[in-house]
Amino acid sequence: MTADAPLDESGILARITPALPQGRDVELGPGDDAAVVRLVSPRLVITTDTLTEGHDFLLARTTPEQIGAKAAVQNLADVAAMGARPQAVVSAVSAPRGTDPSVLKGIARGLAQRCARYGASVVGGDLGAADALSITITAVGALPEGQEPSVRSGARPGDVLAVGSDQLGRSAAGLALILKGDPTRLEADEEARALMTWQNSPDPDLTLGWTAAIGEAAPAPGSGEAEGAAPATAMMDLSDGLVRDGGRIARASGVVLDVDPTALEGDVEALLSAAALLGAGSEAAWEWVLHCAEEHAMLATFPGPGVPSGFRAIGSVRARRDGEEPAIMLGGRPVAGEGFDHFG
Repeated sequence: MTADAPLDESGILARITPALPQGRDVELGPGDDAAVVRLVSPRLVITTDTLTEGHDFLLARTTPEQIGAKAAVQNLADVAAMGARPQAVVSAVSAPRGTDPSVLKGIARGLAQRCARYGASVVGGDLGAADALSITITAVGALPEGQEPSVRSGARPGDVLAVGSDQLGRSAAGLALILKGDPTRLEADEEARALMTWQNSPDPDLTLGWTAAIGEAAPAPGSGEAEGAAPATAMMDLSDGLVRDGGRIARASGVVLDVDPTALEGDVEALLSAAALLGAGSEAAWEWVLHCAEEHAMLATFPGPGVPSGFRAIGSVRARRDGEEPAIMLGGRPVAGEGFDHFG
């Protein structure tokens, strides 16, 4: 494609398509009315989500590549949380007329690169005009034959509650810095820049979804190695915060999740300097850790006593007492706050 190609829909697509390499399972990629993908299993896992300028990202405070990567993560995480491996995605991008094609190409590049990391190809989509920039992704994956999907309703009393992240709260802290921080001070602060980057393009380990679904093999008797971890009994990705999403597992499973506050003290401490940049203290850091949306790390329950590599135990699952509703607790007490709600 030459640099002087007309910047109509066909010209823009011609610039974007080379940024979308195809995996070996793709029989027919972009260019026809639909793609053809050879699934590794007949059990299809499918999900969709949208990012919209002004609601989910600020174009002036992020890069097109980060927008594409974020769109990939929030969809691939849903597939992974079901215990499936992602294989393909399609994207529908709407943008104001006159949008620089480099923005659209950057989004495509970020999307394709993050998808490729997890073995998925961008096999097609749509490009249209709109008042604001938005990107909608549909991701598909395959669940192996004989493997049960990981669902929210399987948590059992006695299970261990664990999260597949060594630091919660980064996306919320980054968003607070983007919205309320002094840009001059933030630019000079390496930690603040890292948090804002994480908000714009969260980067959890999504492989933990499909590995947790099958668990870790137990070591041979007498080997001296630590006991292996059983498969997750319940799992979802953290889209709307530990408290809101943990509450969803609790309600679906009919149990109480009790988070150990000492397990989160390190997460809070790591965010205190960011809170200080905003003139806030530990209360803000706790708010970020408990209610951070757009983490997309795996939240799961395991029979214990161990949890798979990449996860850390943060609490336990217990049965409801007489008259008690399913809920998530912090140190045995109700947690204030509701987490993220698109219409809240």
